[in-house]
Amino acid sequence: MTSRSTIDFAQLFDAAAYMKSGHCPWTFFAYPTSLAVEHGLPPDESACQLLGEVQSRGIAVAIWVNGIAPDTTYFACRGEDRERLHAILDELTSTGQFAPDFLRTSSEGLFALAQSAASDQVARVSKQSP
Repeated sequence: MTSRSTIDFAQLFDAAAYMKSGHCPWTFFAYPTSLAVEHGLPPDESACQLLGEVQSRGIAVAIWVNGIAPDTTYFACRGEDRERLHAILDELTSTGQFAPDFLRTSSEGLFALAQSAASDQVARVSKQSP
């Protein structure tokens, strides 16, 4: 069973609707929307595993596309769940399931990958121009 299969997609909440109702989703992971794969997830299997772990511990989560910035997708929870979220994240890092800086380094790596892919495409187009 892959970690993607541990995510209950039917239980994701709608972060955009939550925001429109006057609440602010609490984001805890970001990645370029252009890299999203099936179900809008990032191509990082460990990040998907983390989302499933958080959800399995009773936190309602969302995959929020373009929620704050264009071409950026976020993992988010409801604002009132942020303290519980941070306790869960602390537990996951203290038990060694995830590195203490996992969220930051994974997010930065995905943005660097998207930037590299965009630069490669520009270079290919430039070479094709007369």
